[in-house]
Amino acid sequence: MTRAATPQRLTDAAEKELIANSGHMEMGAVAKRAKVSVGLAYHYFGSKTGLMAAVVDRFYEPIRQIALGDEIPVRLAWKEREKARTAALIDYFYDHPLAPLIAGRLARAPEVLDIEHAHMDALLEAGAKNIAQGQKQGVVNPDLAPGPTVAMLMGGLRLAVDRAVLSENRPSREHLLDQLWRLSSGALQLD
Repeated sequence: MTRAATPQRLTDAAEKELIANSGHMEMGAVAKRAKVSVGLAYHYFGSKTGLMAAVVDRFYEPIRQIALGDEIPVRLAWKEREKARTAALIDYFYDHPLAPLIAGRLARAPEVLDIEHAHMDALLEAGAKNIAQGQKQGVVNPDLAPGPTVAMLMGGLRLAVDRAVLSENRPSREHLLDQLWRLSSGALQLD
């Protein structure tokens, strides 16, 4: 095993421990699962909090790719691209085994909040630019302030997806997308 692979193995093991233990993990169990010494786990992450932060950061990275990267083709018209982006976010949260813990048990953990806040700042900045782009294209009502509008939309989207992920009777992805897109379209006063 290379030194570069060790942090990845520890992060993988920590994620599995969190999932297997309903959001709880101990450094010793993580090290055992990763087949490394507990001292090495502390060497790379400093503490249980540091390791959990690494797991949460890795959880959010694909969300940034959906929102900011090449995950959604830019060749799509603005409305179609944003609906596809919403569908991709729903799919990510529905498919990722850590999502119910991030939405529920771990939602108020300082490690989760700090990482989520950093990611959300980048997403809000990009989202405001995206709404401004939609306004320039004549798709989004030009009277809306992009910053507060994207904050309202992203906050509502995230809470709705969290509720769906935690629900015993999850709505279908299609139903949730339909509901969220109707609300987003109305809020943006799309043409």
